[in-house]
Order: sequence, then structure tokens, then C-alpha cells
Amino acid sequence: MANPAELLAEREATVLRTVLEQYIATGEPVGSRTVAKVSGLNLSSATIRNIMLDLEEAGYLRQPHVSAGRIPTALGFRYYVDHILRFPELAAGTQRQIQQAFQPAATEPQELFRQASRALSTLTGHPALVLTPRPQALCLKHIQFISLGGDMVLTLLVTQDQRVQTRFVRSEVSYTQEQLDRFSRYLNDICFNLTLREARLRILSQMQEEKNLFDRMVSQALSLSRQALQGSDEDEGLYIEGTSHILDYPEFAEDVEKIRAIFKTFEEKHHLITLLDQTMASQGVQIIISPDEHFPEMELSLVASAYSSDQAPLGSLGVIGPMRMDYARVVPIVSYTASVVSDRLRRKPD
Repeated sequence: MANPAELLAEREATVLRTVLEQYIATGEPVGSRTVAKVSGLNLSSATIRNIMLDLEEAGYLRQPHVSAGRIPTALGFRYYVDHILRFPELAAGTQRQIQQAFQPAATEPQELFRQASRALSTLTGHPALVLTPRPQALCLKHIQFISLGGDMVLTLLVTQDQRVQTRFVRSEVSYTQEQLDRFSRYLNDICFNLTLREARLRILSQMQEEKNLFDRMVSQALSLSRQALQGSDEDEGLYIEGTSHILDYPEFAEDVEKIRAIFKTFEEKHHLITLLDQTMASQGVQIIISPDEHFPEMELSLVASAYSSDQAPLGSLGVIGPMRMDYARVVPIVSYTASVVSDRLRRKPD
């Protein structure tokens, strides 16, 4: 098996590129005659066949059955997108199509994410995924506690982009609204502009230090806020559009078990969320090819990019499809759509 970090010689790379491009276009194994004809290399079919055999032994190609041509492996696709493929600028007409998909302008983030998923699915012909911002990653602007009588407290968490989350908390004792207002002022001083996750960690840290403060108000405020800020990862959402495109892929059309496994993945979502999470820590579009730990033997790839607000990544969007998807076409579409979503999120409401 080849080390993917090792660069191929020029003619080996040309043969690999030709096999990849023909396979992406047809979905059929590619023979040495075809490569000799379209590669631009002035080599005989026999020489091409030997190069393809070398690429097969190195792990870049495989022969699906005896007497067939070769098809790329996951390693072959990885080398192709990392070292061979060039991504063109997105055509002006396609940019206009994406812009039009966001009209009329969404008034709620949820509608913006629906628009993005529909645009991606329609333009790429693949199922589209949009991971919405995790509440724990949003920056906090204001915390307010409101007494509901007895031991029930309503918590309002206002983020810097003006989103409001409401949480009901059952307190250990009954507090007056004046006490709750004091709690709010104290917490806003120590948690302003932290993400909800950071605020929770700050609260836990303060609770450790509080043992030496001998301030009952601080203790009560920290205890109440700890409940309000407990993990909210379950609140995250994943928009999926265009799952029926899976049925259009010839490599899956006759494999009922594979189709069933793919649709089960769409239903359960957690594997997809884990993959989209991986793309949020990186700049630009990420291409994840055949992640076997999540999609064993499905031969799927994910093309995704984070979207952001004021430079901070909030979520991720992209498309999922067969390894032989047209990356040169899909990557610019995903990149531009992510930039449109980021731009819309940065716009201040009128």
C-alpha cells in the first residue's frame, strides 16, 4: 500500500487522473485502451496496462472482477483531490442561481438553513446537509432569571446574534425577583461574550473557588446558572434535503442492502453530525472520502464547509454522495453556498 504523502511520477499521475475522470463520468471500470486514447500520453495500451497494474499494487486502483478495467479506490480518490484536481471559479450563472435560492430573504435562521439545503441538493444532484449552530457554541450577551412562583425559574439566554433560548429550572429554594435580578447581574459580569460552553466551564470553576468566598448570593447564583447552562447538544439540528438522489446512483441501484444502510444513516443522523463536526475546525471546503468508521463499505464521500458569523464558525453544510461525485463541480458550489449563509447571518436585522 502506497504512502499517500508520496507523489506519483508524472505519467503515473496522468494515468490515475484519466481513470478518475472517466470513472466519474461513466461509473464504469476503465480499460487501458481508453486511457491510451484520451490521456494524451504517447504510450501503447500495453505500457498503460503496466502502469495501471503498478497503481493497483500501490492501492490507488482496483479491478472489480477478472477481465474488467480498473476503478479508483478511496486512496486513489484521496490522491486525486489532494494533488491533481484543480477547482475552477464558480460560474457567474451558478452564483446567480444560488443567490436566487435565498430569495425572499429569510427572516428566521431556520428558513435560511432550509434554503441552503435545497439550493445545495438542487444544484449538485446529491443529498444536502446543513448542521445548525450548536447552542453551546453561541456567544452569550445576557442572562436573565424570571420568577414563576414557588421554586420554578424561567431562564432567558440571549446570544450576541440576538437569539433567545428559554429554559425552565427548578431551584432548590424559592427566590424573590429581586434576588434573581442580583444573580443575573453577577452572572452577566463574569459570562459576557463567552460561548455557552465557556460560560458553563467558568461557572463550574467559580463554584470551586466560591468555597472560599463565603458569599451565599454567589453560591446560589452559580448553582442556579449551572442548571440553566447544562449541556444542550441535543438541541442541535440537521437539515437533510434530497435523499432520493441516492436512488439515482448506478453503483447503488442494484444493492438493496447498501441503500437500506444509507437511508438508516440519514434517519439516525449522529454519524452525519460527527462528520460535519470535523469540518468546523478547518478553513475552507473539506473532502472526507469513504469514512469507513461511519459508513463501512458504502463508498460515500462528504464535501462540506463551515459557515460563520463574525469569523467564528457556527455550523457546517455540504453534500454527501458516491466517491465518484464530480468534486471539481461540487466543491465550488459548497464553498459559495457557505459564504452566502455566512453573509446572511452577519447581516443585522432592520
